[in-house]
Amino acid sequence: MSTQHVHHQSAACRYIAVPWTHFALAYGSLVAAVLAVTAHLVLRRVARRRGCTPATQRRSSLSTVCAVVAGLMIALAAVATVMTHADAAETAANLGRPMCEG
Repeated sequence: MSTQHVHHQSAACRYIAVPWTHFALAYGSLVAAVLAVTAHLVLRRVARRRGCTPATQRRSSLSTVCAVVAGLMIALAAVATVMTHADAAETAANLGRPMCEG
């Protein structure tokens, strides 16, 4: 995510509302990671139900590794979402107040 917001606050010397793009990126990454893991689990279950076996063990391992990485991204995206809301809460509490001393 961009830190441009912080630079604008510093230049204006006032708290400025967090842009909607920060929320969109935080929630979008969380949804994408959850969908990736869900798609992997659903497709794996459907394949097992139909009795399909992967052509090679490497294909099965690769998809599992990708699902594990997506699972880790869920945790990272959740942290980014919480931090975005914490930043927005701090900004909302001080909106319009001077940010700089002097």
